[in-house]
Amino acid sequence: MTFVTCIVAGLLVLPLPLAWTIASAFVALFFLSVVTLRLFCALPAAQTRKEPPRKLSDVELPVYTVLVPVFREVAVLHQLIAALMALNYPREKLDIKIIIEECDTSMRRALQEFDLQDHIEIIVVPPGKPQTKPRALNYALQFARGELLTIYDAEDIPEPNQLRIAAAKFHAANDRLACLQAHLVSYNPNENWLARQFTTEYAVLFGLVLPALAAKGLPLALGGTSNHFRIDILRRVGAWDPFNVTEDADLGFRLARLGYETDVVGSYTFEEANLHFMNWINQRARWLKGFLQTWLVHMRSPVKTMRELGPGGFWVLQCCTIGVFMSALLHPFLAILSAYLFITSPSPAADLSFWVTLQGGVNLAVFVSGYGVTMFAANRALLKVGLRNWQSTIATMPLYWMLMSIAAWLALWQFIVAPFVWNKTEHGLSKLQSG
Repeated sequence: MTFVTCIVAGLLVLPLPLAWTIASAFVALFFLSVVTLRLFCALPAAQTRKEPPRKLSDVELPVYTVLVPVFREVAVLHQLIAALMALNYPREKLDIKIIIEECDTSMRRALQEFDLQDHIEIIVVPPGKPQTKPRALNYALQFARGELLTIYDAEDIPEPNQLRIAAAKFHAANDRLACLQAHLVSYNPNENWLARQFTTEYAVLFGLVLPALAAKGLPLALGGTSNHFRIDILRRVGAWDPFNVTEDADLGFRLARLGYETDVVGSYTFEEANLHFMNWINQRARWLKGFLQTWLVHMRSPVKTMRELGPGGFWVLQCCTIGVFMSALLHPFLAILSAYLFITSPSPAADLSFWVTLQGGVNLAVFVSGYGVTMFAANRALLKVGLRNWQSTIATMPLYWMLMSIAAWLALWQFIVAPFVWNKTEHGLSKLQSG
């Protein structure tokens, strides 16, 4: 952090207008690098023909552990059990753990109503701090008996063959492949405007960004569900950080730093797109707080992190953690500043007229390219999942980004006063919920 300290100290000794101009230009250029990464992921990649991995027979399939952490999820319990029972995998090789907190008496009572088969076990997590999803996962991991492991959230509906597809890909890969990330999509994409924006965001992330990064051997900020692991590697790297509220993203970069590979798997898991504003704000604030936590953890020794990830991986870390957080935090203010600089001109007598003009031009380039690249990526990603004629949704994406700023400021406040508190996302709100 000495480098950053020197930059800040240097700006403090400069005249305020010049210091502000330099700092603003630096921030704009950083955001431009985030836009560049998105463009890199959005452009069609050269197609390389690969033979699909050989399907494994039931005898060849490994034991597969499925961890399902749930907390106050009675509303989606029938849907969850139905989705787990629909998994097309030999029952004698399935090791399903439904993980509940000891204090969640409503879930314990609700689960008693089900006649669960022998391969489904209920794990009760004893009281402790922090009460987070990664802590519950770590507790349940000690009881896992599988060679492979995946995580499903309470509202998830994975494709029935997903475990078979992942097992086949692991079997065909080298031993350094530690994790496969499945594609998350919404089962209620068109329920309201917020659901459409949420669906678009997921389409870009899981349909374009993660596959492009994986194809180049770059680290992935994993999704919180439907990531599949070799369980021995997962244990070797220390599993999940119980204090990180985006434990998935942290684990993805940790795997890369330790020399392991992560890839995507061609299977879908259907989730409920968030419908309600405050529910969405709380969820997004948790994600953004976790990105900030992840960045701070991995930047404790930036030189070491750069050496372990390489320049490309280091760039991805910056863009996918602090880049996402700062973009959401500062977007409205930089938009207003850019508009102001665009419609005003400095006094002819001002010594800094060139720098102010340059600042306005850089800011304008960032916003024009940012909007353009993001909308291009959104259109391409939506077409890949069969969603057409969503022009109004794409056109109103800037309003969605403004809402993200509210969540980012809440995340910053919570990071200061309650860094390890897990904002609970309510599920089962969709009218399209199955079960």
